[in-house]
Parts: sequence; structure tokens; C-alpha cells
Amino acid sequence: MARPERALRVAVTGANADLGKLLLPLLAADPRVESVLALDAAMPRDAPKVQFRRVDLTDYGSEADLRAALEERPVDALYHLALDLSRTRISAHAHELEVAGTMRVLSAVAQAQVPKVVVGSFTLLYGARGDHPALLSEDAPLHGCPPSRFVGDKVQVEEQVAGFRQGHPEVVTVVLRFAPILGPSVDNPATRLLKRRLVPTVLGRDPLWQALHERDAARALHLALDAKRSGTFNVTGEGVLPFSAMVRGAGAFPVPLPSSLLRSTLRFLNTSGTWPLHTSLLSYPHYSWVADGRRAREELGFTPQHHAREAVAALREG
Repeated sequence: MARPERALRVAVTGANADLGKLLLPLLAADPRVESVLALDAAMPRDAPKVQFRRVDLTDYGSEADLRAALEERPVDALYHLALDLSRTRISAHAHELEVAGTMRVLSAVAQAQVPKVVVGSFTLLYGARGDHPALLSEDAPLHGCPPSRFVGDKVQVEEQVAGFRQGHPEVVTVVLRFAPILGPSVDNPATRLLKRRLVPTVLGRDPLWQALHERDAARALHLALDAKRSGTFNVTGEGVLPFSAMVRGAGAFPVPLPSSLLRSTLRFLNTSGTWPLHTSLLSYPHYSWVADGRRAREELGFTPQHHAREAVAALREG
């Protein structure tokens, strides 16, 4: 990479979330990056080059805080990675963080004239359906997973970003749609599901899943810093696996159940607070949802270094 005329300044929302924690070490190691402005509710730990500005995206006044921070110290790129993947997700708070928070971030980006914004997203927004094509391109509709607010909020985030991109063509606007990210340091619904000893599955169904090693996810985020054009990119690992093979690869045992029994079982486990996957997400272990990662390879230069098997096996490292 050619050195820029001046050092780069980068801002990150969601610096304490999974994607932010994967990105920060690579920004710290990049000699081109002078500083990283963490716009978050808490200071990231062990984060070289990081300057902290407390911003709570769920607060109505956070747009003004964001704009002030970005105008006081202009940045070359802003990563918007504030997504709620937590076990204790509270729907109203998550909606405010993701949907309203994204509106505030994009407004501040426009007002502060930030030249590039990179937004984290997920291939699960395509939904899991029996009529999907073999490979889902970035142009495929985002069916989501009604009535899941977990997925629906993230679909709304992408809709806002699409509107922003159309209204602000001067801003390089990059969306990275990640396949399920697996590894020892990330905590999301897929990792929590596969780390269980027994994993109920749909009897007679074994859909194809993709898996992205956390180190590959970090590399894709870092590569987006050099994106010259706006675009949406599926970020996938190498290969696909039947869901049952992913379960076994993680060291767990699949327990096939009839769909009706599985739904009632998950409903009970959700009520008791002992299950990481809400019943509204049951379509994902039911139907295949495989994204085409060619665009990220051709335009971002992203080539995964890990097969899905390696990503699944990495869960045993934690």
C-alpha cells in the first residue's frame, strides 16, 4: 500500500462491540493510522492510538455530540459498528441503539463532511427461505425474519444506509454483510448456539451454512479503509457446511426434533432463559442461506484465509 500524504484518522462507533474489538488491533498496527476516535459509552480497554469521546447513541442528544466530536477532530473514515448481538438484548434499547442510533450517526457524518463511512451488517438479513437461489448476491432482497426484531432492526439500518448513500453520493459508503462470525473472542447468537453441548435441529432438514473466522472478519473491516467506491459486500469464509457438520465441528451433538416439537421446546427454553436462539429465528436451521462473496474478493481484495471448518473449530479454542 502506498503511504498517504498525511496520516489517517479513523472514528469507530461500537468500539466495545464484537466488530469494533476485532478492528481496533489492526488499526493500531497500521502505520498509516495516526489515531482512532472511539465514539462509545465506555473507553475501550488495551487500545493503542485510541482517543475516547463518550457518546451514547441511545440518547436523543447524541447527534450533537457526534457532530461536535467529528468537527473538532475531522476523520478520514468512520466505522459504524454499534450493533446489539448480546445475550441480554432488550428490544426497545436495541432498537434505539441500532435504528435511531444509525440515523444520528449518518446525520452527523453528513454535517461533519466525513468522506467515508463503513457499516457492519450480516448475511442473515437475507432471511432463510425455501425459494432462495443457490447463491445470494448483494442485490438480493433483504427478506429478514419476521417477526424477529433482532433481524428487523438491522434491516432498517441497511435501509437507512441505502437512503443515505443515494442522498450523499460524495460520501464513500461501504456496507459489509458478514456471514456468521465464529472464533474464541466473539459472542453472538451463532457462537452461543454452537457452544452448547446439545443443539436441537429440525428433523429431516440439514441446511447449508457459511462461517467466517473472526480473523477474516477483522481483515475485511481493515480492507474497507482502502475502499475507493461505495458498495455493499458479502463477507464470507471459504466453503459451506451442513448445519449438522457445524454443530459436530464445534464439539456439540445435534438432536433432530420434528419442527412442531422443536418450536415448543425452544419456546419453553426461551421462557426459562436457558436458550440463546429465539423461536422467531427458527427458519435459519431450517433452510439454506448462502451468500456469494465474489464481489468482496474482486473489489475489496478480500480473500478468506480460513475454511468454514476452521472457523467452527476455532470455537473450541475459547
